[in-house]
Amino acid sequence: MNKALQMMFWGYLFVFFRIHFGFDLLADPIGYYLLYAGSARLIDQYPHARKAKIAAGLGIVISFPSIFINLSEVHHSGWEMYGSALLVLKLIVAYFIFAVLKSIVHDFADRALISRTNRVFNFYIGIHLLALFLSSFSTNVSGDLWIAFPFILGLGVVIMDIAFLLLLGAIRRNAPAHRYDLSV
Repeated sequence: MNKALQMMFWGYLFVFFRIHFGFDLLADPIGYYLLYAGSARLIDQYPHARKAKIAAGLGIVISFPSIFINLSEVHHSGWEMYGSALLVLKLIVAYFIFAVLKSIVHDFADRALISRTNRVFNFYIGIHLLALFLSSFSTNVSGDLWIAFPFILGLGVVIMDIAFLLLLGAIRRNAPAHRYDLSV
């Protein structure tokens, strides 16, 4: 389980960060492959990890063009829609990974970790959905407040992505391989 969670951590890190010098150095398809492989390792213990595996498999294929196209610099409506589709795909993959993580922490029976997982899940999904919802209106609304609100939501999205990575690390550290029985 530790190896699977480590693969998922690195996979999400690749999907989250974009370092573009002619091509994406942390390519999304590699990240989705790591999420795919990590989910595949968990299917025996957590059968609903199959949904995360399928979503990550779709991510491998769908995100391939993002290696060569810097999506933060394009202003063509087709690529902007593609960028939005990638954000939706990332949200779907994260949703299914959260479902697996919730099952994992319930098996650990650590109330603090269960509470943290549920809290990060609620904020992560809520902020990402709000950001996606409001991005559809951003081109048609003007005003100073409207300029600040997407910026604040974008910052919230970044914070929640980092919180998700930290949660994956915390769950990995509490995995049975890292827990030691100190009783005599």
